[in-house]
Amino acid sequence: MVWLAPGAFAALALLAGPLIVHLLARRNTRRLVFPATHFVPRSEAAAIRLRRPTDIALLLLRMAIVTTAVLAVAQPLILAQWRMARWNARLARAVVVDTSRSLAEPAIAARLADGELRNVFAGRRIETPDLADGIARAVRWLDSTAPARREIVLVSDFQRGALGGDALTAIPDHVGLRVIRAGVLPATRVATSLPVQGWRGGSWQATTTVDGVGTAAAWTRLGDARPAAWISVAAAPAEAEAAAAALRAATAQGLPAGDETRRVVVRFSGATPLMPPARSVASAWIAFAALRLREAPDGLGADPVVGEREGVMVVDSPIRASGLEAASVIRAVMVAVRSAAIVDPEAEVAAVSDADLAAWRRDPAPAADLSGVRREDSDARWLWGLALLLLGVEWRLRRPRAVPAVTEVRADAA
Repeated sequence: MVWLAPGAFAALALLAGPLIVHLLARRNTRRLVFPATHFVPRSEAAAIRLRRPTDIALLLLRMAIVTTAVLAVAQPLILAQWRMARWNARLARAVVVDTSRSLAEPAIAARLADGELRNVFAGRRIETPDLADGIARAVRWLDSTAPARREIVLVSDFQRGALGGDALTAIPDHVGLRVIRAGVLPATRVATSLPVQGWRGGSWQATTTVDGVGTAAAWTRLGDARPAAWISVAAAPAEAEAAAAALRAATAQGLPAGDETRRVVVRFSGATPLMPPARSVASAWIAFAALRLREAPDGLGADPVVGEREGVMVVDSPIRASGLEAASVIRAVMVAVRSAAIVDPEAEVAAVSDADLAAWRRDPAPAADLSGVRREDSDARWLWGLALLLLGVEWRLRRPRAVPAVTEVRADAA
């Protein structure tokens, strides 16, 4: 037997209630009439006096009612063989369908997922371009289902790199895992990157060819580079030329094209404020860029302070524009705003081998996790029935009995 709400046992302190009631119960006394009250000795009686509990049988019955009610609130669950057999006869299955761009035939993956959801006790279809995220969502859903054998099915082309080992270790040991390959990756893929501005004074575009042998990239010059008008620097008047040189050095390494409306100002130490001090960040893109800038490699000197003023990202650096780290600071801000990734990860044509997929497979374990048990599944209803029966017996015992007529006894004084 297990208890779904063991904290309810604290209510056993209520057993003191019937005991206190019986200790303070009033007794009916006999009337005795005297012809003269001065023959009766005077005594002082307490208003409340602790005596031996009265009606022991009724006291025990009331304490049994309280105990039964507390046990019912604690939600007992008897793990009988018939119940475990019923749980093991049903299956809860979560099907994670890969919807990434690498999937050649999404319709085939959808049909395979629909087939896996037939004839199951509980099923959930999770579509996601990130298999690791889909597995995490599947585990959370399985934890909320009623007790049953639990299984996760992955439907994907299993492009290499799409699923790491950390995602598989996040699956509990009692949850089964099956994989279904949907489609075959092409032998060759060609991906074209965004134009890169600034490298060698020009505008360049890379064409990447990925096949089973390796990856080859060919760069094509599109023309002269456009000036990076979306980012500007501010420094002390005496260091204006040094700040401009640092900006040229940072842009000379090249950077993918992006949204020109996202403007950035980098202010070095000693710069004359061009606008009121930036304090809070309201734009999402500035917040994400600030997080990436915080995770940048060391070498930026002291940590810059990121703020926002009228939709412009303002980065205050405590170093001077003539310092050796000035160009590195500007470059780090550029990369934080515009990702420097060139190769598309969805261009990968290699897939996880069948042997590795077979090693991932495991059968669902017998139902043992009670996390999805609902309170209405417990055996508390039998205890509530017993409590009601005992209440009926208690009502019967405490029914007022017929009180005999009071008789007066007279005593004559000598």
